Amino acid sequence: MTVNGVTQTQPFQIQKHPLHTDVSDADLQEQFDLVIRIRDKTSEANQAVIDVRRIKADVADRVWKSADARLRTAGDRLVAALSEVEGEIYQVKNQSGQDPLNFPIKVNNRLASLMSMINSGDGKPIGNAEPIFTALSGELKALTDNLDRILARELSGFNAEATRLRLDTIRGR
Repeated sequence: MTVNGVTQTQPFQIQKHPLHTDVSDADLQEQFDLVIRIRDKTSEANQAVIDVRRIKADVADRVWKSADARLRTAGDRLVAALSEVEGEIYQVKNQSGQDPLNFPIKVNNRLASLMSMINSGDGKPIGNAEPIFTALSGELKALTDNLDRILARELSGFNAEATRLRLDTIRGR
């Protein structure tokens, strides 16, 4: 710990709660390992949404700087495709506390919910946690692969139009 520029160290050891003798270290390690893997996939999903939103803002900026119809058309195509993927990763329609009841949760929220359930106690994850995680990971992979294809096709087309107009190009993910 460092306070007012003075660093003090003290060794410590993390121990299990003494009343939880029925949980093995191996079970706790398995729980931890799965939670970390889910956290990483949740971060991947959230980063994809952040990337999409940055690219959409950059497209809006370039289109605002030019009245060129070809640039606007390429931008509209790109934004529509990006919005479709974004809407499958993240529920974009939630505006109020009531909305989660009206609109289905998407991949990032399902991953976060799974992590919360596994992290809610101390012990080996329930038997269906791994297959659920595998299914959600596969769903996310399909969406991020689609996002990469969109960026390869539509973003390159938009960037070609931006280059033609001497505007800055947009970087992908």
